[in-house]
Order: sequence, then C-alpha cells, then structure tokens
Amino acid sequence: MSRAVIAVLALLLLAVLPDVAHACPVCFDARDENRQAFLATTVFLTLLPLGMVAGAGLWLRKRARDVDAESESDPSDA
Repeated sequence: MSRAVIAVLALLLLAVLPDVAHACPVCFDARDENRQAFLATTVFLTLLPLGMVAGAGLWLRKRARDVDAESESDPSDA
C-alpha cells in the first residue's frame, strides 16, 4: 500500500472513531470542574497572544499618529 492510502485510511479511522484519538485524560474527564478548568485555560491561552498582538498594533498606530501630529505642528522641521 502506498503511504497516501495508509494516511487517508488513518485519518478516516480517526474521524469515524474519535474515542481512539483522545488527547489526554484531562480533556475528557468525567468531573465537570476539570473540564471547565481545561476549557478556561484553553480560552485564556488562545486569547492572550491575540490580545498582545492587537495591543501592540494599537500602540504602534497611536504612536505613529502622535509622531505625525508632532511633525505637522512643528514648523521648524520644514
């Protein structure tokens, strides 16, 4: 069998039988507290870098506008 056929069959098996592909015991714990903690941590770790990038972009935009405003109001630079 070619590698492509084996890969397709493996992906099909994982799609049909998701119980085989558990990531870790914490992800599928029967206790609701553990599931909620895992979900909250996942959301936090997903949004934190996005927020940092967005914050840096907003700061750069504000800084660029401040520099432009300074250069327009200072006639000695011309």
